[in-house]
Amino acid sequence: MSKTFKKSIRENQPAEQKELPILAIDGGGTKTIAVITDKAGNVLSTGKSGTANYHVAGKKGAINTLKEVIVKAVNNLKKYHYPDRFVEISFHKCVFALAGIDTKKDQVNVDEIVSQALAQSGIKIDKVIIENDALSVLLGATNNQPGAILIAGTGSIVFAHDGKENYVRTGGFGHRLGDEGSGYWIGKQAISAILKMHDGRGPKTLLQELVLEHFNFTDHEALYNWVYSPDFSIHQVGALAKIVEKANYEGDGASRTILEQSADELYQLVSTAVNRVGIVDVPFKLLLLGGVLQNSHFVKGQLLDRVKQAMPGAELLYTHKKPIELIIQRGLNG
Repeated sequence: MSKTFKKSIRENQPAEQKELPILAIDGGGTKTIAVITDKAGNVLSTGKSGTANYHVAGKKGAINTLKEVIVKAVNNLKKYHYPDRFVEISFHKCVFALAGIDTKKDQVNVDEIVSQALAQSGIKIDKVIIENDALSVLLGATNNQPGAILIAGTGSIVFAHDGKENYVRTGGFGHRLGDEGSGYWIGKQAISAILKMHDGRGPKTLLQELVLEHFNFTDHEALYNWVYSPDFSIHQVGALAKIVEKANYEGDGASRTILEQSADELYQLVSTAVNRVGIVDVPFKLLLLGGVLQNSHFVKGQLLDRVKQAMPGAELLYTHKKPIELIIQRGLNG
């Protein structure tokens, strides 16, 4: 009997209904992953695609991305777990942890994007959670107990929650208006320090030699021209944070000042959030993520010294789990 004939027989039979516990989606600025799990959180199948951030991809692009990853994950589930059966898949719960949900207007827009993506994918879900990806990671990591998450990568943001469904966000306003203490912020300060040195408004700094060598530029004017050229990249500026860290350990005063200011800005983000949500005087877990905190021992050390003094109840939460694993846990706990 041919495979085509077998497939025809299966498709003419009534579909077997299968409801899975969790569909978890991590939609970032560059890539999106959808994961289907069992009730223990074990991954059964995945689907991957590009960005689901509608600020980057547009509404139509975000809808298409979410539909694509959902359909891929469902089709992979059928292919590897139900190869000889005709099944219709539904889910008890889906967590959409998405970048780009930063305002009330964003929430309205993303709710509509998710609604259309689900309608187009034809998937039925009992309960849908749609929230900022950083908040999902925090709730998954802390099991809905009081906690805070500081992400300091190219950008910076803090979420804090009191374990009673109240949460506060500080920062996360992007490189044009915020991202204080982030890799981009550090890199921007480094470029500014070089230009100020040439003006005579700032001290001599090792950063000039290291940054120009990094970009293979001949002088500070080439650096300035690059900043206002089409080749400018916030990610390349963010990568300069490692150079500032190196210059600091070689005794560069300007670099040390920049890193001290970075630690202060990050502390202000954390302090403001935990005070506003009301957990500063109670035990809570603090999760630190992002390249700045992984690569700059100076910034992390300065930050934690201040946290320990002002927030004795803060317990540093270490995790090697990927964001999608914590988003799955958010779905299982929520």
